[in-house]
Amino acid sequence: MDIHFQPTAASETYSNKVFTFGFTAALKVQGLQFLVNRWVKTFMTPVGSDYLHPETGTSFAALIGVNINRDNPDIEDAVVLAVDDTNEQLAEQENEGVYTAEESLGYAKLVTLRYDSASSSVNIWIEISNKLNQSLTLKLVDLADR
Repeated sequence: MDIHFQPTAASETYSNKVFTFGFTAALKVQGLQFLVNRWVKTFMTPVGSDYLHPETGTSFAALIGVNINRDNPDIEDAVVLAVDDTNEQLAEQENEGVYTAEESLGYAKLVTLRYDSASSSVNIWIEISNKLNQSLTLKLVDLADR
Protein backbone atom coordinates (compact mmCIF):
# COMPACT_ATOMS: atom_id res chain seq x y z
CA MET A 1 0.00 0.00 0.00
CA ASP A 2 1.27 3.46 -0.86
CA ILE A 3 0.62 6.59 1.10
CA HIS A 4 0.32 9.67 -1.10
CA PHE A 5 0.55 13.18 0.26
CA GLN A 6 -1.96 15.87 -0.55
CA PRO A 7 -1.21 19.47 0.44
CA THR A 8 -3.90 21.06 2.58
CA ALA A 9 -4.61 24.68 3.35
CA ALA A 10 -3.14 26.03 6.59
CA SER A 11 -6.66 26.80 7.78
CA GLU A 12 -7.45 23.05 7.63
CA THR A 13 -4.50 22.08 9.81
CA TYR A 14 -5.42 21.72 13.45
CA SER A 15 -2.18 20.47 14.98
CA ASN A 16 1.58 20.85 14.78
CA LYS A 17 2.08 17.31 13.51
CA VAL A 18 4.15 16.81 10.40
CA PHE A 19 2.21 13.68 9.47
CA THR A 20 -1.18 12.75 10.80
CA PHE A 21 -3.79 10.14 10.15
CA GLY A 22 -6.24 11.87 12.46
CA PHE A 23 -8.58 13.32 9.85
CA THR A 24 -12.23 12.37 10.09
CA ALA A 25 -12.10 11.10 6.53
CA ALA A 26 -9.18 10.21 4.31
CA LEU A 27 -8.12 12.76 1.72
CA LYS A 28 -8.15 11.42 -1.81
CA VAL A 29 -5.06 12.44 -3.70
CA GLN A 30 -6.06 13.00 -7.29
CA GLY A 31 -5.29 14.94 -10.41
CA LEU A 32 -1.92 16.57 -11.00
CA GLN A 33 -0.81 15.98 -7.38
CA PHE A 34 -1.40 12.22 -7.78
CA LEU A 35 0.64 12.24 -11.01
CA VAL A 36 3.49 14.12 -9.35
CA ASN A 37 3.45 11.72 -6.40
CA ARG A 38 3.63 8.68 -8.73
CA TRP A 39 6.40 10.27 -10.77
CA VAL A 40 8.56 11.24 -7.78
CA LYS A 41 8.06 7.85 -6.11
CA THR A 42 9.26 6.07 -9.26
CA PHE A 43 12.12 8.53 -9.81
CA MET A 44 13.44 8.31 -6.23
CA THR A 45 13.10 4.52 -5.87
CA PRO A 46 16.49 2.82 -6.31
CA VAL A 47 16.25 0.30 -9.12
CA GLY A 48 16.11 -3.22 -7.71
CA SER A 49 14.97 -2.16 -4.23
CA ASP A 50 11.33 -3.24 -4.68
CA TYR A 51 11.33 -7.02 -4.16
CA LEU A 52 7.97 -7.43 -5.89
CA HIS A 53 8.97 -5.29 -8.88
CA PRO A 54 12.79 -5.24 -9.06
CA GLU A 55 12.75 -3.57 -12.48
CA THR A 56 11.07 -0.42 -11.16
CA GLY A 57 12.94 2.67 -10.03
CA THR A 58 15.92 4.55 -11.41
CA SER A 59 19.64 5.00 -10.82
CA PHE A 60 19.11 8.57 -9.56
CA ALA A 61 19.10 7.54 -5.88
CA ALA A 62 22.73 6.43 -6.28
CA LEU A 63 23.68 10.12 -6.67
CA ILE A 64 22.29 11.07 -3.26
CA GLY A 65 25.00 11.29 -0.65
CA VAL A 66 27.79 11.08 -3.20
CA ASN A 67 30.26 13.94 -3.57
CA ILE A 68 29.28 15.70 -6.77
CA ASN A 69 31.69 17.67 -8.93
CA ARG A 70 29.75 20.62 -10.34
CA ASP A 71 31.87 20.65 -13.50
CA ASN A 72 31.10 17.03 -14.33
CA PRO A 73 28.72 16.86 -17.34
CA ASP A 74 27.86 13.27 -16.41
CA ILE A 75 25.60 14.57 -13.63
CA GLU A 76 23.18 16.13 -16.12
CA ASP A 77 23.30 13.01 -18.29
CA ALA A 78 22.48 10.81 -15.27
CA VAL A 79 19.53 13.01 -14.31
CA VAL A 80 18.15 13.11 -17.87
CA LEU A 81 18.45 9.32 -18.17
CA ALA A 82 16.61 8.86 -14.85
CA VAL A 83 13.87 11.28 -16.00
CA ASP A 84 13.47 9.37 -19.28
CA ASP A 85 13.43 6.04 -17.44
CA THR A 86 10.75 7.34 -15.06
CA ASN A 87 8.64 8.59 -17.97
CA GLU A 88 8.81 5.16 -19.62
CA GLN A 89 7.78 3.42 -16.39
CA LEU A 90 4.82 5.75 -15.90
CA ALA A 91 3.73 5.08 -19.49
CA GLU A 92 3.79 1.34 -18.68
CA GLN A 93 1.76 1.95 -15.50
CA GLU A 94 -0.80 3.91 -17.50
CA ASN A 95 -1.10 1.11 -20.07
CA GLU A 96 -1.86 -1.36 -17.27
CA GLY A 97 -4.12 0.82 -15.09
CA VAL A 98 -6.94 3.30 -15.34
CA TYR A 99 -5.83 6.90 -14.93
CA THR A 100 -7.69 10.06 -15.85
CA ALA A 101 -6.14 12.52 -18.30
CA GLU A 102 -5.39 14.74 -15.31
CA GLU A 103 -3.44 11.87 -13.68
CA SER A 104 -1.68 10.68 -16.87
CA LEU A 105 1.78 11.88 -17.81
CA GLY A 106 2.04 14.30 -20.70
CA TYR A 107 5.76 14.88 -20.20
CA ALA A 108 8.39 15.36 -17.54
CA LYS A 109 11.65 17.08 -18.33
CA LEU A 110 14.69 18.56 -16.69
CA VAL A 111 14.20 22.32 -16.53
CA THR A 112 17.20 23.48 -14.53
CA LEU A 113 20.38 21.94 -13.25
CA ARG A 114 22.56 24.64 -11.75
CA TYR A 115 25.23 25.11 -9.17
CA ASP A 116 24.24 27.09 -6.08
CA SER A 117 27.39 28.62 -4.62
CA ALA A 118 25.61 29.71 -1.43
CA SER A 119 24.85 26.11 -0.43
CA SER A 120 27.61 24.39 -2.45
CA SER A 121 25.04 22.16 -4.09
CA VAL A 122 23.53 21.32 -7.45
CA ASN A 123 19.85 22.31 -7.74
CA ILE A 124 17.61 20.15 -9.90
CA TRP A 125 14.20 21.35 -11.13
CA ILE A 126 11.82 19.09 -13.07
CA GLU A 127 8.68 20.14 -14.95
CA ILE A 128 5.86 17.60 -14.97
CA SER A 129 2.77 17.98 -17.13
CA ASN A 130 -0.34 15.88 -17.47
CA LYS A 131 -2.33 15.14 -20.63
CA LEU A 132 -4.45 18.26 -20.00
CA ASN A 133 -1.29 20.42 -20.24
CA GLN A 134 -1.46 21.32 -16.55
CA SER A 135 2.08 21.47 -15.27
CA LEU A 136 4.03 21.82 -12.09
CA THR A 137 7.71 22.54 -11.61
CA LEU A 138 9.27 20.85 -8.64
CA LYS A 139 12.63 21.11 -6.99
CA LEU A 140 14.28 17.80 -6.33
CA VAL A 141 17.09 17.22 -3.87
CA ASP A 142 20.18 19.39 -3.77
CA LEU A 143 23.21 17.30 -4.57
CA ALA A 144 26.20 18.40 -2.50
CA ASP A 145 29.40 19.58 -4.15
CA ARG A 146 32.38 18.67 -2.01
